[in-house]
Amino acid sequence: MSDWFKALSQPLRAGERLQVSAYLHGLGLERDLPVESVPDWKRAHAAIVDPRWDQRWWDAEQQEQARLTRKTTADIGERDLWRTLSASLLPADVAYEAAADAARRSDCSDAALIRAAAGSLSQAVYLGELARLAAETVEHPFRMKKALFASGHWPLGIVGGTYYVF
Repeated sequence: MSDWFKALSQPLRAGERLQVSAYLHGLGLERDLPVESVPDWKRAHAAIVDPRWDQRWWDAEQQEQARLTRKTTADIGERDLWRTLSASLLPADVAYEAAADAARRSDCSDAALIRAAAGSLSQAVYLGELARLAAETVEHPFRMKKALFASGHWPLGIVGGTYYVF
């Protein structure tokens, strides 16, 4: 089991910065986009509601998810894809408890923000598993994003030309 959300507020290490770069580049975005660590839940919230939020990474993820779904469905069939994904996903209560535990450690009681963190984790695990089933390399952007979560961080997205990670 990973230490989901255990490294929130901690600066990214060199290897994690490389994962962010590989993630962004794999989605067709700038490899050298500035990356900033978010120090607390309040600033994480500010980043995800900022009106300068850049949708490019989200759109790129949606396109890549559709591509991998088509590829994997063609390889193993739709039924086996969903059965295999369902068996390997992180249960919603596990994702929520991990986020809630991290929030409690930092005196954050924002229920919506905790749900957002848990949902982001669940989505990253899903996408990482989809990439694995599609026989994508470990450098695939979805596997990189899942690895960032596994290291204890929460990738937040691009805001105002900077990629933020909590």
